[in-house]
Order: sequence, then structure tokens, then C-alpha cells
Amino acid sequence: MSNTALKHVEHLTNTIGPRGSTTPEEKKAHEYCQQVFEGLGYQAHWEEYYSATSGWMPYSIALGLLVVADLIFYFTGDTFNAQMGGLAASVIGLVAVGSFFLQLAKRDNPSLWFTPMAKSQNVWAVATPKGEVKRRIVVSGHVDTHRVALAMQALRLWEIFRLLTTVTAVVSIVLLGHFLYGIVSPDPLIRQIALYLGIILIVDLVFTIHPETQPFVKGGNDNATGAAAVLALAERLKREPLANTEVYLVNTGCEEVNHYGMADWIKRHAANTPDAFYLVLDNIGGKGSVVNYVLDETILFTQKADGGLVGIAEAVAKENPDLGATPFHYRGLDSEMSTCARYGQKVIGLLNFDPKTKLPPLFHTLRDDFGNVDPVVLDKSERFVWEIMQKIDQP
Repeated sequence: MSNTALKHVEHLTNTIGPRGSTTPEEKKAHEYCQQVFEGLGYQAHWEEYYSATSGWMPYSIALGLLVVADLIFYFTGDTFNAQMGGLAASVIGLVAVGSFFLQLAKRDNPSLWFTPMAKSQNVWAVATPKGEVKRRIVVSGHVDTHRVALAMQALRLWEIFRLLTTVTAVVSIVLLGHFLYGIVSPDPLIRQIALYLGIILIVDLVFTIHPETQPFVKGGNDNATGAAAVLALAERLKREPLANTEVYLVNTGCEEVNHYGMADWIKRHAANTPDAFYLVLDNIGGKGSVVNYVLDETILFTQKADGGLVGIAEAVAKENPDLGATPFHYRGLDSEMSTCARYGQKVIGLLNFDPKTKLPPLFHTLRDDFGNVDPVVLDKSERFVWEIMQKIDQP
């Protein structure tokens, strides 16, 4: 499959180029996927939905509101309205802190009310088995790409951002406590402390605003590789259909802005595929990465891969030592695996990471282009996915 997948990776990366969520280029990528499916003889399904246009803006809005609340709290401290200032800061702060944590948990929240929305789409097809359908697999790969993000430009910046995010979460709660105390106390000391704590919020705000000023990346590894692998699997399944397993081949959109595409697909189709196994393909061909299967992903809460699928991945890895597939705990970021798990689906993430950085290679940088896709790693990843599918298909 590797040569076939590489052809698709090159088209997505070089011919179409950067494919920001909800942009015309993302739509072109889905049109390409539709053409490939139909060219192979599949019925291609096109489903539209609305998505936020940014994954960073909700955090910027929440942090910005908290900074405003902090300033109100401080500057009203020396006036006769000090306690009313505490009340105003508490109300704004409660909305901001709630939005921040709800966004981390991928839940609806007030910050999304002020984030622009636009239309996106998923494209998918179904590969039927040779015999009776006894099992179902959903294989997904998103087509959209991220903007250049300051936090991802160097390992040290990523480490700083991860620490800063944790500190910001704590500081936001502490500040809310200060605001609430300020309703009953005009103590100037707590306002001075709150002002200094606000500096941390401003630094984090810089990290969240920065991507909005930057271009979208080409996304050779993230995630032309995963999207291309779905198309390559579609071709192989025409030649070698599984025995009793129906395969849903899904190219999602808007993964980079909180997994709107996968969430929409599950909402539409999970009821009709209640026992499906989800295989999420993302960043599976970067130079310097190794084949991994994700056991769990943690940002605010931990989302775990399905135990049965982990067992299958372990067995495939053991039976195919040349693939070098190993388990991985994903920290600080997540993939569509988390959304599948949150909606109660049996899922495993098949992502590759650089063993040194614990991140996908060249993640959200301008260097994530076709030239930095490794055909050998991509080939191993595809073989790993195929062997997992074969094992699921066994009676």
C-alpha cells in the first residue's frame, strides 16, 4: 500500500497544500477523497456540519476575560466600589474559568459562542466483506492541517507551554477565589497578589493568540499520511475484502479544532454501528518516528483505548517484530481517539511519535511537508493497521 499512499500524501501535501479546518482547501481535500473512493467503485458519502474555525480562540477568549476580570478587581480596589468590583470580577471570572475547563474537556461553553463557525464535511465509504457481516471497523484519518503554533516550534517551548497550561489552570482557580473573597473584603493585599498572578495569564494568552496570526502548515505527516492510508486501504480492500468484517473508511474534517468531524460522524452513525472498532490513523509517517499504538490520552481527563483492541495490537506487534510497534501514553495533547472514547466507542489510536520528544515529528511546523514523510515508516504503519484489521476479522 505504501506507494499508493505516498501518491495520495503527495497530492494532499503538494497539489492541494495547507488545508486549514473549514477552508476551501480542506474542502478540496475532501473532494479528492470523494473522487478516489468513486474511482475505486465505492459509493462516496458527503456529510456537512458546522465547526469552530479555531481550536485556540476559545482559550484566548477565556483567558482574555479572566485578564479583564483581574484588572477590574485590581483597579476598583481603591474605590468605594471595591466590593462591587469583586462581584463583577467574580461573575466574569466564573464564566472565564468555566469556559477554560469546559473547552479542555471538549464541552460546549460560553467561549464558543464568540468563536466563528463555518461549514466543513466528512467523506466516507463502506468496504463490504466477502461473506456475512459479523463485525464492523471504522478507520479514520483527518484531512485538515493546523496553523504554525509557537508552542510546537521547539521542544523547550513545548515543555514551557505544558507547564504554563498547568499553572494557568491552578492560577485561574486561585484568582476566582480572590475575586469571591473581594466581595466581602476590601483588603488591598489580595488585589496586589491577583495583579501579579494575572501576568501568568497574559503569558499563556500570547501562546494562544500566536497561532491565529500564522499560516496553515502543509501537513505531510499531520495528517496527509493518515488520510492517505484510509484511501490506500480502500484500494486494497477492493482487491482483498475481509471475510466477515464491514469497513467504514472515513476521511474526517476539523480534527485540528477539537475533532468536530469525528464527533459529527459518531453522532450520525454510532447507533447503526454499535459494536464497531475504531482505528484512528494520525501522524503515521514522520521521519524519526516509530510505530506506536496509544493506550491513553490525557489533557484534562484521561481517555483510554479499548482493552480488547489494545490486546489485538499487542498480539500483532509480537507476531510482527520487524514493525517495531510499541505502546504509548499520549500526554498534553490528544487525537480523535479521545473523542471516540468520550462517546463510548471501542477505539485505539494508531499514531507515531519521536521517542526523544514524545511528539509527532515536526508537529505543527512549516517543516511538516512531503519531504519529511518517511516511506519506510509509513509502510510499517500501514502493515500494522492491516494486520490489526485481519485479526479483528478472524472468527
